[in-house]
Amino acid sequence: MKIYTKRGDDMKTDVIGHRVYKDDTIIECLGTIDELSVSIMIAAHHLMDHQIKEDLLMLVRSLRDFSVALLRIEEAVVTADTVANIEKSIDYYQNKLSPLIDFVLPGETLAGSYLHLSRTIARRLERRLITHGRKVNINKYIIQYANRLSDLLFVIARYTEEKYAS
Repeated sequence: MKIYTKRGDDMKTDVIGHRVYKDDTIIECLGTIDELSVSIMIAAHHLMDHQIKEDLLMLVRSLRDFSVALLRIEEAVVTADTVANIEKSIDYYQNKLSPLIDFVLPGETLAGSYLHLSRTIARRLERRLITHGRKVNINKYIIQYANRLSDLLFVIARYTEEKYAS
């Protein structure tokens, strides 16, 4: 079987049973989730800390569930508990950090640079979700999760750089 189908030559793609333009807001969201997952995986490959690496791998796995929720394949995939869990992770890393007293210079380590890149992609995902949410009704926990996601990546990046920058 060939990888190319030529079905996309008409500027459309298949999503949840129907054809949409490749620049549709749902495709923008899904593409940004994919980009974010890859970026987080690159950061994980540059880390020696097993705990952070495992947390990032769990985060990438959760982004798959996030895509499922966005496509409304399973309505209850992203819930208040999902948001509470990401908040616990934020608190865990934030409690290990020195107080933030100035702007952060992103990228003092290679892994930190990739984590900050991931943070900026997460922010773009949030913007894309808002655009999509103005067209269709989105579960409020999806928006909350996306908002917390960049915060989590920020504190993990800061923690990584504080712990490993020379």
